[in-house]
Amino acid sequence: ALHTLQLLPHSAYRDAEKQKYLNLLPSQETVTSIPVHPGVTCEMDVARYWSTVGTTKVTASVRFRGVTVVPNSMNIQCGGGGAKVRLQSNIDDEYIVPKAKLSKWKSPLPPIKSGVISPCDERDILTSNGKQIYQLVLTYEFTNKEEGAFVPRVPALQGFLYESGFESQLMLIFDEDKKYLGVADSWPSEIKAPKGKITIRLQIRHDDVKKLDLMKSLTIWIERKLSKELSLSAYKTHRAMVTGGDSWTRSLLRQGTTTSVFLGEPSNIPAECKCGDVLTGSATFADGPSELPGSGKRPGGFEVNYVVGTKMKDEKEEKAKTPEVPDERSIDDKIKEAVRSAKLEQLQKLSEKKDSEKDFISLYDQLIESYPGHLPLLMTALKFHDRKDSRLEKLDSIVKAADAVIESIDELSLAQHFGLKNDDEDAASCKARKENEDKKSNLVEALARKARAIADTDSSTESGEDTRFDDAMKHLQKWESIDDSNKFAVLSLEKLRRAGHFGSMLKILTSLLEKNGDGTKDGFAPMTRDDINEERRKVLEHLTFTHLEDRDFSWKIVTSVKEYALF
Repeated sequence: ALHTLQLLPHSAYRDAEKQKYLNLLPSQETVTSIPVHPGVTCEMDVARYWSTVGTTKVTASVRFRGVTVVPNSMNIQCGGGGAKVRLQSNIDDEYIVPKAKLSKWKSPLPPIKSGVISPCDERDILTSNGKQIYQLVLTYEFTNKEEGAFVPRVPALQGFLYESGFESQLMLIFDEDKKYLGVADSWPSEIKAPKGKITIRLQIRHDDVKKLDLMKSLTIWIERKLSKELSLSAYKTHRAMVTGGDSWTRSLLRQGTTTSVFLGEPSNIPAECKCGDVLTGSATFADGPSELPGSGKRPGGFEVNYVVGTKMKDEKEEKAKTPEVPDERSIDDKIKEAVRSAKLEQLQKLSEKKDSEKDFISLYDQLIESYPGHLPLLMTALKFHDRKDSRLEKLDSIVKAADAVIESIDELSLAQHFGLKNDDEDAASCKARKENEDKKSNLVEALARKARAIADTDSSTESGEDTRFDDAMKHLQKWESIDDSNKFAVLSLEKLRRAGHFGSMLKILTSLLEKNGDGTKDGFAPMTRDDINEERRKVLEHLTFTHLEDRDFSWKIVTSVKEYALF
């Protein structure tokens, strides 16, 4: 076993420690390269492994190699002209072949709001002096666009243990369903996370509230691996770097001499990197003669950081702008439309408030009398009656509101318009296309909401009037195919249920469950994970798959968490 150690101030053992187990045959020779810090004693121990039998004779020799790098950490700013590094060869002649790459991406993450300080439990009162321990809890959120791993970094707190300025710090990581994903402390490791919103809760503890106040707006960093490493070009002169001249070629640096290396900025920055993000990696400089053993390079290399700047918009082929029809309306007509829009905006704000039904209906009656047949006004009424929290009590009102929207649209004229090709160069034609696309979108939504309300009416009254639902679905499918999009998953499931195709229902629900219902979120009836699980339970109950039903119930306790796990 080989063990080396250097004691560095304000650093943990692991930062300057190397431990390796060697399996050697008689007369076998092996070389191990170890990074060392100049001017600090390095302790090296070679010992026989505890289970080795018999006497072992080993000869060990130490040889120092490499170059001194000044500075030993390189920071490159966007547009800052790269980084200059000075190399000194103090020990021996060394061949220089600079190689630098960026492999990780760090983005800053502020808390969603100022942290809350509260006293900890009575058991956290110090017995020696009776001091109360307080905790500061900070919450961070970010969206993980793809499934993958990340490392939460808190530079102000991590890397210290007994000498830390605070009693402790702990991070708990959760997904959007409050499911526990992992934990991080002074030395964090990778956390595997699914696609979607990720929540990080950071707890900092101390007996002095004033010290915790200083951390209320603490920013943390999210570190991920780049899908493809970015290489940095090395040059011998600043002119070659800024003009794209010849890159560095292998050259010899004599003992006692100095040279400079210029590292250029990376190209092809990943699209997801934003201004202020930091790309990190490492650089090596010495190559070493091939006839000598060992790598000749510093293990792990020297740190390189690149600060991402603003991006220039991609130069795309200029497309012809949609021509606009000159607005020839009179001032009075423009004022009337602005007043109508303002009134409609106030009605929409009322529809979002709870216990505002009387005020909404009163204002709606006034507006519909003044602006009969105004499509945005009719759609606002439809969405108000079809709110998730009270829709089952207003199914008849939903059907009436949907019929009002459908009757206000001339479907024959709409079908004729989409039967012809649009002239993209004609202003009047482009305006008519946009208006008709809006009408079609509102028509499809009204038909979908009507079909769902009819289905719920039939299930609540047990009337068995399947023809109303079938007629509504046929009407809808004239304009939109519900089987090609999860936006209409609610209607697809109802259609299959009425046809007795429970196996197909189970297949759709399983597919939705795998993606947490993401495909339905842009539709007229978004389905949460709980909604999907409830529909799945009903299907399994009908199929008498009690074993699967019991399994889903057991998993629901784990997956449908109401509160975050405690620290």
